[in-house]
This record gives sequence, structure tokens and C-alpha cells, in this order.
Amino acid sequence: MAYVLVGAMLVGSILLTVSKGATVHRLDELGFFAFGGSTVICIFKKGAIQFDSDLLENSARQFETLVRVGNSIGRAVV
Repeated sequence: MAYVLVGAMLVGSILLTVSKGATVHRLDELGFFAFGGSTVICIFKKGAIQFDSDLLENSARQFETLVRVGNSIGRAVV
């Protein structure tokens, strides 16, 4: 998995708190946006994740889905 941190207007900086190649677990902090919030884009290898049904249904209807820290977005395909 890869992730891209996108700073919106008025984000002072993006500070990463983990190093490349580090092992992380669910709910571990990866970093934070200083002064303000923004967007995190997660990129998965095709077929590596089964997205939750609410995300798939909302995406099909072009609806936004609110995702907060700790919410599920899917499960790894094993």
C-alpha cells in the first residue's frame, strides 16, 4: 500500500512520524497536518483489498463517504 498526503489551503506543513519501510498497525499514527486538515489518498495493489459495501455503493452513485480515524474502509484479501 502507498499513501499520498495532500495539503489543502492553509495547511502549514505535513509532518511524517514513521520512516519508510516501517511496520505499522491499525490506528498507528503515520503523521499529521500542522494547522488544518486535508486529504489522505491510499493506493492499493489491484485485488489486494475488498472494499466495504458502503464505499462501493456510494461510489457507484457518486456519493461521498465520510471516513474518520478508526473507520473501516475494507479488508485485505488473503
